[in-house]
Amino acid sequence: MANTTSQATRGGDGLGALINAKVFIVGGGSGVGRAIATMAAARGAKVALAGRSQEKLNATAATLGGAVLGCYVLDVTDRAQVEAALAEHGLYDHIVTTAADLTFGPFAGLTDAQIEGMLASKFWGPINLGRAAETHLALQGSLLFFSGLAAYRQGPGSSIVGAVNMALESLAAALAIEMKPKRVNVISPGVVNSATWSGMSEDDRAGFFEQIAAGLPVGRVGEVEDEAHAALAVLENGFINGTVVNVDGGGRVA
Repeated sequence: MANTTSQATRGGDGLGALINAKVFIVGGGSGVGRAIATMAAARGAKVALAGRSQEKLNATAATLGGAVLGCYVLDVTDRAQVEAALAEHGLYDHIVTTAADLTFGPFAGLTDAQIEGMLASKFWGPINLGRAAETHLALQGSLLFFSGLAAYRQGPGSSIVGAVNMALESLAAALAIEMKPKRVNVISPGVVNSATWSGMSEDDRAGFFEQIAAGLPVGRVGEVEDEAHAALAVLENGFINGTVVNVDGGGRVA
């Protein structure tokens, strides 16, 4: 039978909850994933970084020094790869995925490859991580997925993005029940200043962010640190479970 405890120092949730905790972060080479890794390491955690780019993973690892357990070039749609990566360092306290391969565009114009890419990164990836968590996540550990505002604020060009995000939130709620006492939660970001929008020109991106900011109660778009702060709060609080935390500047109500 697999062990059910890890080496993390617990002693209650909140401050100190991540000291010596082991956190596996898919998407840890850049953006929100990198910010989560940086903040978790600063709070005493050991982090394993996974993603598609060895160069990005190495760059993140270089800033974190001895806090890094390892870097894994990983295809999260490959169940065997996920299992092998998670098996190397014993039980993890937290498994996080920020991975997303999103295409915004008119529904009728989306190709099969674009749709499959979105399903692979945002749905099959979490499915495989959830399967692996049965064996490789501590009994009091947690899974954290990332969905997005498009699940609630539908609009032209976001049909599949929104559908996948909503499906992911439903999956997390079901897993919170089936995998108890392991916790499963979701962060739902709004528009964040990240590589998601790197396909736009600098001027177009600036104009888009200005337009979005004008419609938000907070008056600005998000930064990766906003999402990472919320993620750390969810990881540290052992009484948050089966929950979607909306970190969208008020986008759901605007």
